[in-house]
Order: sequence, then structure tokens, then C-alpha cells
Amino acid sequence: MTTGHARATEHRRSPVQVIVIGAIGGAIAGMMLAAVEMIYGWLSDTNTFWDAPMAIWAWVAGIDNFGPPGEHVASIILGIVGHMMMSMMIGVVFAALMTYLIRTKDVISPVLIGVLYGLLVWVVMRYLILPINSGEAELFTTDRVSPQWVWWLSHAVLGMTAGIYLVVVRRAFGRHPE
Repeated sequence: MTTGHARATEHRRSPVQVIVIGAIGGAIAGMMLAAVEMIYGWLSDTNTFWDAPMAIWAWVAGIDNFGPPGEHVASIILGIVGHMMMSMMIGVVFAALMTYLIRTKDVISPVLIGVLYGLLVWVVMRYLILPINSGEAELFTTDRVSPQWVWWLSHAVLGMTAGIYLVVVRRAFGRHPE
């Protein structure tokens, strides 16, 4: 027989567990965001498959790090690394929010909340973070890398994936991830 205290404890996750779960979920969600952006570039007549990750590093290191992919391999690699690190941090924040502040036990809520979270991440990036480096911000605020609808879609996919991942973790461990 399970006591009330034992039931409450079995549903808690330590901060380390939340960080690990969030980082893994963020990495997976970040890969899905990148897939949307990179597939758009691949299908586009004016962009390349590598424009999105290259633009990330160009925002950090300067516009000279953006151009023909064959001439900017280091920028692509560093952009991917930077994107994955940011995605993991975003995933940790999402997992912490869903664990400690927004407690839902159903399947659809984490997915819907994840989509809203992903869109909020884009709003913060687009209107607060990117303008800090005004010259390079044009890579993201114009159609130079991809149109705005692709950025909105890719961030919705980021959040949706993070939500689905949390649902999968809950089911895999047979309990709520708190």
C-alpha cells in the first residue's frame, strides 16, 4: 500500500533530473527547428540548406561570416553548436516550467503549452535579442535567410517537439515528470 507521502515523492524529479530531461528535450526540439529552417533553405531558389546555422554564427561574429557555404564551413559548424547549446537551455527552462509551475497530467496540454512557449521564444529572440546586434539582425528580420513565416513555424515546431518529448518521458517512466 502506498502512503500519501510516497505517492507525492514518486512524482517529483530532482533539479538535476529536470535539467537532464530538459537538455535532451531541448536538443531534440532544436534539431526539429533546424530541420524546418534548413529544409526551407534547401527547397528555396534563393537560399541554401546551410543559411540558418551560418546566420547564427554570423550574428555572433559578424556579417563577414555569412555567404557561400563552401567558404564558411567553420561558421556553419559554430552556428550549429551555438544553436544546440541555446536549444538545450530553452529546453531546460521549458522542463522546469512544466515541472514546477505548470502541472498538467493530460497529453495535449504540454504540446499546446510547448507551441505557445516556442512562439514566445521567437518573440523574445526577434524583438529583444536579435536587435542587440543590429547589422547582423537583418539575417533574421528580413527574407535573407528565410521569410518570417518560416521562423514562426520553426519555433512552433520547437515548442511542439518539447511538449511531445515531455509526454513521452512521462509515459516511458510511468509517472508524471515532477
